Amino acid sequence: MQSRRRYAVAPACLAVALVAGCGGSPDRTAAAAPAPSVSAPSSSSTSDSPTTPPPTTTTSAASTPRTATPSSATPTTRAASASAGALPPVPLAGAEPTVRFPRNEPAVGAGANATIGPVPDPVWARMVGYSWTQGCPVGRSQLRYVQVNFWGFDGARSRGAVVVNASIADAAAAGFTRLYDLRFRIRQMRPMDSSWGRNPKGPGADDYAAMRADNTSAFNCRYVGGQEASKVYSKHAYGTAIDVNDFENPYVDSDGTVYPGTYWLHRRGPAPGVFSSSGSDAVRAFTSQGLRWGGLWSQPDYQHFDR
Repeated sequence: MQSRRRYAVAPACLAVALVAGCGGSPDRTAAAAPAPSVSAPSSSSTSDSPTTPPPTTTTSAASTPRTATPSSATPTTRAASASAGALPPVPLAGAEPTVRFPRNEPAVGAGANATIGPVPDPVWARMVGYSWTQGCPVGRSQLRYVQVNFWGFDGARSRGAVVVNASIADAAAAGFTRLYDLRFRIRQMRPMDSSWGRNPKGPGADDYAAMRADNTSAFNCRYVGGQEASKVYSKHAYGTAIDVNDFENPYVDSDGTVYPGTYWLHRRGPAPGVFSSSGSDAVRAFTSQGLRWGGLWSQPDYQHFDR
């Protein structure tokens, strides 16, 4: 059993003045699967370029949730914690996901308050048969449940969770903590599970429905999105990849198809929820933790970070 320990990374709180994206007519690529039939707001996850699957980690699950520990070799300190309350709602853009302002869980505690623990029984029960099935390259003991507060598009402090491989749990917690301190907007953050339905193109939960809903997620035992015929497991199947704000940070498939839509493909300037460049503070929130950014690939995957 691992005892609870305080998350030591406390990056400087930067007041970032974010502006809405450019206006224009919506131009969304049709996704292959219908939106999930759920009462809770939808979420999104995206695909990544085919890569050689990494070896599975043998780390066993911790039995007690803990506050996150940084994986960066050069930790920073927070000058001041982000104030409680709310930010202004993000203005309506020229294209919007299926749910503009999801009903997110309220924030818990001060700041980002990131915690890492084993995947809870109720969460795992919803994952089995959907985001996890027999034959997946990793099992429950190799996965972790990372919870963190974030700033929603509605301006509220909210709380979400991602399921990741134990090998990147600290990096994920540190990255999301940095995004919180930057007041970077996240639409919603929900694990891939039965609420999304099954992927119509292969194993895993329905990634296409989740992308249309602009969810931030990580583990989903599926093939590379848009290339399911290859039957190559995505890094999401290992829990070593994270997708953030799929709608604002689209993915370009090898055949040129854009998921979930094209509106934000050429609107890469600073805007709420957008990863604008490799040198931006938001992208560096994860790359400084040893993750690579898919926005630099020949077929860009702007939402994608992996190890």
